Amino acid sequence: MKQLYSLRQDFTIIGLTGKTGSGCSKIAELLSKENFNKNLTYLENKESNDTDELKLNLCVSFLQNDNNWNHFKILNYKDVLLFHLFYEAIKFTGNKADAVKKIISLLIQDGDKGYRLDRISKNDESFLEEIKAFLEKSKFEWYNYPKNQLTCETLKDCLSEKKDCKDLNQYFFEKDGFEGFSKEFYSKINQWDLTKRMTLTHDLANNLREFGTVKSLSSDKSDLINIYTVAETINRLIKNWKRHQGRVKNKIVIDSLKNSLELMFFKEKYSAFYTIATNKSEIERKSYLHKRIQTKFSSTYDEDTTRVHVDNMIKLSDSEYKGSEVNRGNFSSPDIENCIQKSDYHIFFSEYADKKSQKVKRKSIEKNSFYTKLEKDKLIDELLNYPKLSLIPQLVKLIALIHHPGIVTPTAIERIMQIAYNAKANSGCISRQVGAVVTDESYSIKAVGWNDIPRYQIPCSLRNVTDLINKKNPEHFSDFEKGEGGNYEDGQNFKDKISADHANLNQDELEGLNCSFCFKTFHNAYEGEKNQVHTRSLHAEENAMLQISKYGGQGLKNGNLFTTASPCELCSKKAFQLGVKRIYYIDPYPGIATKHILKNTVDQSKKPVLCMFQGASGKAFHKLYDPFMSHKDELAIRTKIKAKTNKNAAIDRLTSDKNKRDQIYKILNSDNSQKGF
Repeated sequence: MKQLYSLRQDFTIIGLTGKTGSGCSKIAELLSKENFNKNLTYLENKESNDTDELKLNLCVSFLQNDNNWNHFKILNYKDVLLFHLFYEAIKFTGNKADAVKKIISLLIQDGDKGYRLDRISKNDESFLEEIKAFLEKSKFEWYNYPKNQLTCETLKDCLSEKKDCKDLNQYFFEKDGFEGFSKEFYSKINQWDLTKRMTLTHDLANNLREFGTVKSLSSDKSDLINIYTVAETINRLIKNWKRHQGRVKNKIVIDSLKNSLELMFFKEKYSAFYTIATNKSEIERKSYLHKRIQTKFSSTYDEDTTRVHVDNMIKLSDSEYKGSEVNRGNFSSPDIENCIQKSDYHIFFSEYADKKSQKVKRKSIEKNSFYTKLEKDKLIDELLNYPKLSLIPQLVKLIALIHHPGIVTPTAIERIMQIAYNAKANSGCISRQVGAVVTDESYSIKAVGWNDIPRYQIPCSLRNVTDLINKKNPEHFSDFEKGEGGNYEDGQNFKDKISADHANLNQDELEGLNCSFCFKTFHNAYEGEKNQVHTRSLHAEENAMLQISKYGGQGLKNGNLFTTASPCELCSKKAFQLGVKRIYYIDPYPGIATKHILKNTVDQSKKPVLCMFQGASGKAFHKLYDPFMSHKDELAIRTKIKAKTNKNAAIDRLTSDKNKRDQIYKILNSDNSQKGF
């Protein structure tokens, strides 16, 4: 049976994604512990009748067997960025002294950028001298191997040639190698200015994905062909590491991915790749970052400086989350929001969840001086509404499912969210696909919906702007779109404007794709507004709720709403009005629905509770929950135990005559092979 599961158990890559401070590094640290599986007994409740607890018992017992656990190797994304920087500095200089100068010049190259946050610049003279001295005196020989052995034009080409290179493996991975050196290097910058270290890695990553180099080039030199520069480097480092490990089981955790195209690269490359999207409340994220800075850099940063850095880290993380630049075609930028949407497994946890009682949890929160009174109240409320916020049980379940698919069945929440996830594929919206499901309080499904146009209208994805311009298929378009419903302030109508915008449309660039258009986007642009009401589509949540009115059915009071995004203000009001008790979502939708609608009530016990989804979704749902074979058959093969047939019982049913039964027994017990039987 070992061979049956060897592909899952012998090689696994986990990619982590999430906002800064959401728990990526903590998860990586836990997975890297050799004895992680030895300290799980406290999770078991042998006397429980709760099915979720029984499932956790099975996962814990499974992982506690040493055959089913092997710790993960952490591969830090920022170490790979620094590897690129050093390679370029070494490759294009003649000696170590010049390489040091080149490294310094690459560190300060974006120092004159005035947008967003501070960067390392030539004005940071004392710090740059400190970095120079560190590079010159470092015990790690960072210069010779890249200079003498990595002789290709690019690092990507070098690593491609050295697919099986023990020296490369030792240089990067072995004790006192580049990874350790990178940790020291970043620590120097962190001690000096944490914000500038974050902007450095942010810029290096963007440059490598956009230009294929750590150097900042003009935007007209960007090329989509470079988008996988860092991902390819990670891929080749993984392959080299895998070949030179003494152990059979190879486990890698990448900390962390922020670009959705890189995430998809690993999904396409490895069937054993899984993405974990991790999150915690915004209040806890800030508190965690504050505590971490105070713990690691207490001698460097006072309270005021710490708070400034926390605010800067949150600002940069929020800009990386939204992915607005990616949506405009700059695919090299971070887009954590899309990473979360494409993730396989979702974890939402609280640092306070493992406290023994609600009373202890409350006291722990109350003692945290970083929180305001309002933030403390919000956290306590959240802990009461989320029954299962512990991190380790969520990790245990995932690893057990990766190693042994189908070892437990999905939760009701996972099962229904998977239906919502599948439903979104029906959406004809060209901007964003969303799926939704509404259930009663027992999680019995009442309706399914997705964001799309009302019935008897043509979905946006099936319409073509050239048809509108050339007056073809007029029934596909509204009178307003056809220019028959009024003009804008400049006297032009919608058709006039969209025709002008598409005057230079090159069909060759489409390569056969349909050229649709988003009415809301163009109409808002022409009006100079950002009005969501102009969308042609019903939202997925309202579509699901309307199905009940359309076809009849039960009310939704105390029921649940599942959505692959999270409800906007309009859908939140509808859910509140219908008496929905819980709203489960995968990724937050921009807006003020939570603070303005869902928590605005004179009776807090009646408000819908917003719950971030926890568990598997998408293709991974089937990879994790579809067993290789039935559990019954596997147990029979493993134990070699079969139920013994009671032949006498079958004969006794044939006749009640004792003499006849005795004769049958005698025949069966004789040497039948001699009698032609």
